[in-house]
Amino acid sequence: MPFHMPGHKRNTAMLDGALPFALDITEIDGFDNLQNPTGILRDLSRRAADLWGSRAAYISVNGSTGAILAGIRAMTKPNDTVLVARNCHMSVFHALELCFLRPVLLEPEWNGDFGIYDAITQETFDATLASAPQAVLAIVTSPTYEGVETRIRSNIPLLIDAAHGAHLPLPNGDIVVHSLHKTLPALTQTALLHVCSNKIDMRKLEHQLRVFQTSSPSYILMASIDRCVALLEQRKQELFAAWASRLDVFYANAAHWTSLRLFAAPHDRSKLLIACADANALAAHLRAAALEPEYAHGQLVLLMTSPCDTLDMMRKLTEVLNDFDAKKSSFVKIKKTQKPPAALLRQFPAEAIHAPHETILINDAIGRVSAKYAWLYPPGAPVLLPGQEITSDLAAFLHNHGAALHGDRPFPQVDVLC
Repeated sequence: MPFHMPGHKRNTAMLDGALPFALDITEIDGFDNLQNPTGILRDLSRRAADLWGSRAAYISVNGSTGAILAGIRAMTKPNDTVLVARNCHMSVFHALELCFLRPVLLEPEWNGDFGIYDAITQETFDATLASAPQAVLAIVTSPTYEGVETRIRSNIPLLIDAAHGAHLPLPNGDIVVHSLHKTLPALTQTALLHVCSNKIDMRKLEHQLRVFQTSSPSYILMASIDRCVALLEQRKQELFAAWASRLDVFYANAAHWTSLRLFAAPHDRSKLLIACADANALAAHLRAAALEPEYAHGQLVLLMTSPCDTLDMMRKLTEVLNDFDAKKSSFVKIKKTQKPPAALLRQFPAEAIHAPHETILINDAIGRVSAKYAWLYPPGAPVLLPGQEITSDLAAFLHNHGAALHGDRPFPQVDVLC
């Protein structure tokens, strides 16, 4: 009989039973404490580390966001210089702001056919590091939201946001962060932080994980992580082989399309990237058949698969896409998409975010310096940073994507430094 939190007391007779109240407990005897794990949660972390092959794994119930914030803060001190991939998630840029870090941006290659960032080359990484030899940390996203992987060698500590790659082998980083819920059977908000080298001060890291996580972690989320790890321990080879087989059939079929183009370059094949003349039209066709895409904007549609897709689901998807392709009498030329203009940082984000500012229209902001963010969501990578000069090219890019922009002000309004 629970004479302890939470207040619903697992009284399912009083509740509607639609939510898993019976699993929602707290740090009672035998259930360990995430802030100082010594029992079942410590064992779960060790099992996760063994499964992925890391030196240590830490549970995050605040998603990859909380783990990224903790990892960056544990590996830096205020005013440090860090290399940051231009296509990193907002959580990385929020860490720069919170930790008062000085970013030097790494510019990935651009794929104009699909309108996505490609990998960061070793040459770009080495040249950027040479321009900022004082940098103490590099932060990259691999795989990206679209499944593109960056493989680089780094002479400084490397933190990899692999939120979209929990189903892939660990990349070569010192800290790697996984969102289990994105591609594996786990509840939303579940993640792991992997320590993969001896360069990490574990006490600092554990302290920062406590800073950026709730002191009342959800046991429903932690139970979900436990179930996911157990499933992979028992059936990973079988489940992943069947997943790969379904993808092989799908890619073979897509080779016959005439109006759709499937991204076939080396990347995470579980992310189905389809370029077409009108992404909204394709998305509407999918939704009419009760298939909901992950993303549709401009000329790109993204469909995410996982080991939980059934053979019937993949057959239905193939049938609907074939039908859309067949309705196009000939191939419609797909236009090259514009790369986001390179960011000209006139101030560091942590400085600009706190500076006096005013709100004006984007067309009146040419030559001014932004005080806030604007980002495309998904994937959640900013296209405008605090401290970035607003150029005419940038204003044109923002206008082209205005309907998909998120920010502190509704576009076309922007905040600029006074």
